[in-house]
Amino acid sequence: MRFNPLLTAISTSILAGALAVLAGPAQAEVTFNAGARVSHDNNVNGSPDTPTKANQLSDSYLTLNTSAVYYTPLDAAQTRYFIGQIGAMSSAYNTYNNLDSSMLVASAGLWQQLSPAWTGQITGRSFSRNTRQSTRDSNGYGGTMEIKRQLSETVWVKVVADYEDNAANLTTYSYTGNTWGMNLGYMPLKDTFVNFGYSHNNRNFKSTAPFNSTSKTLFVEVSQRLAKNWYLNGGYAYGDNDSNYAGTAYTNHVLSAGLSFNY
Repeated sequence: MRFNPLLTAISTSILAGALAVLAGPAQAEVTFNAGARVSHDNNVNGSPDTPTKANQLSDSYLTLNTSAVYYTPLDAAQTRYFIGQIGAMSSAYNTYNNLDSSMLVASAGLWQQLSPAWTGQITGRSFSRNTRQSTRDSNGYGGTMEIKRQLSETVWVKVVADYEDNAANLTTYSYTGNTWGMNLGYMPLKDTFVNFGYSHNNRNFKSTAPFNSTSKTLFVEVSQRLAKNWYLNGGYAYGDNDSNYAGTAYTNHVLSAGLSFNY
């Protein structure tokens, strides 16, 4: 079973409206986010670079996402916040639609002002993922910890650590994974935001024969505010992927552009 992106967006919008009613008192707030992005991956099938790249297949895909976020201060000084979120994402490929997928995610966490320059956040999440291949459909949970340092009014750096447990219908596709990364954010202009980042991901699959994968990603993202709540986004990512099996290493390049709305 696959999620219907339109119905999911409507459901999330209804939830956002309900949360907005709950957010009326005190200083609680609700935001609604939606976006559409077109991406092109030069190696969607993860074919090895050696001995030849001839078997690598490229494709473009459309990703739609929507979410509702509820946040409220937990102290009078507003240095600690509770943040709850529910969201949905759906990706549709132009050629290889067996790669299509949809996901629902719910999360809750705490944000803390540690000092004038330092902040931290801890978040737990649960998710349900549906694909064109029922054996890969899965449910799971995860947790993320972030530490951010504001270096100046326009520059910040953030370190992220993440854990995920994914239980698929077929155990071969189940895994536990951990990711760590670093981001450098920069605002060269009032309405322009640039994000440089690196992430390192390890996954241990629960297959009969031990299978472990590693993905290292370098990326840059640019966001330009077009109007009060509208943003134009673009990005590039380079991936370096490998596993514990010889001859499976491959690289890929992903270009993307999209439009997002925040309210």
